[in-house]
Amino acid sequence: MKKILILTLALFVVGIANAAIQPLEGTNVVGFSAVVADLGDNQIITVPYVACLNSDNAIFLADLVSTNGLKADASDPALADQLIVMTYNSGLDKLVYYYYWLNNGAGWTAIETTLVEDGSTTVITPPAASAFEVARGLGFWLKRANGSTADVYVKGELSDANPSTGIVDGLNLVGYGSAGSMNLTNVIWTGADGGNGLTTTSDKIIVVEDDGSLSYYYYFTNPDWPGAYIDLDGMWITEAYEVADVTIPAGQGFWYLRRNGGNFNFEPDGSN
Repeated sequence: MKKILILTLALFVVGIANAAIQPLEGTNVVGFSAVVADLGDNQIITVPYVACLNSDNAIFLADLVSTNGLKADASDPALADQLIVMTYNSGLDKLVYYYYWLNNGAGWTAIETTLVEDGSTTVITPPAASAFEVARGLGFWLKRANGSTADVYVKGELSDANPSTGIVDGLNLVGYGSAGSMNLTNVIWTGADGGNGLTTTSDKIIVVEDDGSLSYYYYFTNPDWPGAYIDLDGMWITEAYEVADVTIPAGQGFWYLRRNGGNFNFEPDGSN
């Protein structure tokens, strides 16, 4: 299992992102998802789009979020809106966070961070936002600076292909790679692990609510259990073993905790 590396800049995830624009369908159609991101909050959002006119390729981070109405600063990253992406760093063989700030006149600019681990120091310099590809279905943070209140738009081209997102052992920050919303029980979860019917060992989804609280949902697979439990097979459930009626809005990301069973591809609109 690859370790998740928390850098020295602490993150507290508050609030959610919502889409205010209905999804469109068609080839070469550009989509915009409105994100409600309040003052001082960190929003988990996702990538529903692909690069424009580029054969369903991943979109560059610099092109993903419209900077119109966002707060930029000429010298201090702390005074500007920021994007934070969790990604795999092959050199460290770890999942790490890359930080970018809205530099006035230069656009999204990488922030160099320092990692201290086991007494050693490593300087992490993220790639340029213009060269960093973010695949559809992955999640990331939008961190709003104080005094920054305008709505934010995630933009790109709608894809004709079914969404597919890689899930690895451990914690994943993902979303639904579509401009529509996703109900947990109405999409395909081939590859998810039910932990032999136990919520303590099954795969888990963590959703951030409007008030910043966390809700937890567990994948259930155990058709040999008697009675009503048979009807829960292949469902996401609450800790009380009730079907989870949860709709995740377009543009919102969520945590997926993969507890065992290795990697799989989350393909909600297709077959795995």
